[in-house]
Amino acid sequence: MLSSAQLAQVARFPVVRENGVRVQFGELWRAQRTVVIFIRHFWCPMCQDYLASLMRDVDHSALAQSGLRLVVIGCGSYGLIRSYRQIFRLPYELFVDGSPGQALYRALGMGPISSGAQKARDASENNVGSYVRHGVVRGLAMVVARALRVGMPVWERGGDPSQLGGEFVLGPGTSCTYAHRMQNATGHAPIVDVIAAAGVQAARKDTGAGQKWDWGLQRQLPAALGRCDRVPVCR
Repeated sequence: MLSSAQLAQVARFPVVRENGVRVQFGELWRAQRTVVIFIRHFWCPMCQDYLASLMRDVDHSALAQSGLRLVVIGCGSYGLIRSYRQIFRLPYELFVDGSPGQALYRALGMGPISSGAQKARDASENNVGSYVRHGVVRGLAMVVARALRVGMPVWERGGDPSQLGGEFVLGPGTSCTYAHRMQNATGHAPIVDVIAAAGVQAARKDTGAGQKWDWGLQRQLPAALGRCDRVPVCR
């Protein structure tokens, strides 16, 4: 968890909107209870699987009626936000950490991905989140195909591939009722559990409908594979 003093400190950190406007992090949650999802970076296929699970598994009407806010934060360029949201038809706001060196991530306790023997242990099947639908090769191909489909500006900075993310329930005021920090690249907490920790039951019962997300990509994968060098490899 985070203390009120810690939240008061990180509330002053800048985040950047889709239009390039900088606001204080605390403005996202000070007035109402808010689920804050920190993704690793824009090119991470596992984080894209996680946002696909958000769109697939959550009853968005129930979430809207509850008054709970949900925002997503990345660590790359704000120039990628618009097309990234378009991939998922994401109805929630997306920001990027506007502080140098992912200082907001670090202040909230989200560090870099582990390396060496620990990284190998973290990558074991027991540590792979249930939301992950793609391996490394298929995942990278998916990322490239989606980028091509929505016209993502691949020259923009996608973020630090060593950065880990997490999920928090913050506000109103300087309260933190839930905090989860990834321990490996596939370690996001199940999104339905995060929302439930905020006091809202918003699980969809017809989750099979979400499987429609990737069908249209199958025809694009062969062509996209030839351009994988333009997207950083996700570690």
